[in-house]
Amino acid sequence: MNKARIIVVGLVIAVLTTSGIIGYRTDAQRGTAEYVAGSDDPNRVELDVTLQRVDTAARELDLRVIPLLRGTLAEDVSTGPAKDLVVDTSSLSAGALRFKAHDRLSLQNVRFGVDDGLVSDYPFDTYSASIEFYVTFGDENVPVSLRFRSYDSLFTGRLDDVSFKPGLMSAHAVAGRSIGSSALAWFLMVVMWALALTVLGAALTIVAKDMGLVWPAMGWMAATLFALVGFRNAAPGSPPIGALIDYGAFYWSELLTTVSLIYVTWHGIRLARAG
Repeated sequence: MNKARIIVVGLVIAVLTTSGIIGYRTDAQRGTAEYVAGSDDPNRVELDVTLQRVDTAARELDLRVIPLLRGTLAEDVSTGPAKDLVVDTSSLSAGALRFKAHDRLSLQNVRFGVDDGLVSDYPFDTYSASIEFYVTFGDENVPVSLRFRSYDSLFTGRLDDVSFKPGLMSAHAVAGRSIGSSALAWFLMVVMWALALTVLGAALTIVAKDMGLVWPAMGWMAATLFALVGFRNAAPGSPPIGALIDYGAFYWSELLTTVSLIYVTWHGIRLARAG
């Protein structure tokens, strides 16, 4: 019998571990997936764009941009572009990215303001930003393409509504919570409810059996109040107070635990005075 239990436990651990690894691989593949859009002209400027971080507090997307010259535009790539290259953006903070002729092309950091998305929707928050690039090569419009991927571990990025024409590329960069981030947030919500309901069940049992002031149980209930705060603060991304996770679990868990502790204490005091 003991051997059978050991085998079952081992199988459960193996299945859960395998499921976790598969989930990690799926999340990693989604997070590093590349989105390619725009002109397929062999002589074009390809913008290599990576989403470095989603700043939920400032409501901005941190993008890293580097232009890559293709076809005849890249004939002398070792010394940089043969003509001045200008990549103007719709960012209100960065503006135009200028690359002088024969100078080395380098990465540029650009911040785009979020058009849609609120951190208070956590863990369902999704952010969207309109990104536009106007490219001129020696004061002439050239075909443009875009290669986009995300490196923020808490979010998965993608491109929507892509449109392009010579010298212009526009799209919506969308960032949603990664599988791992969402799974942990949901796990924390379930744990908070489970702890609160456990405390409530213990309180009802103590009162029903007229057990009086059970100090170990009361100490455990009081400790659970602070444990719930710790669980809430462990949410990935550090959402602000007042987010959906609070209204969905934290506030109610704290309320149930507090009421349960007060109920047990009041009942115990009443029994002690009556006896």
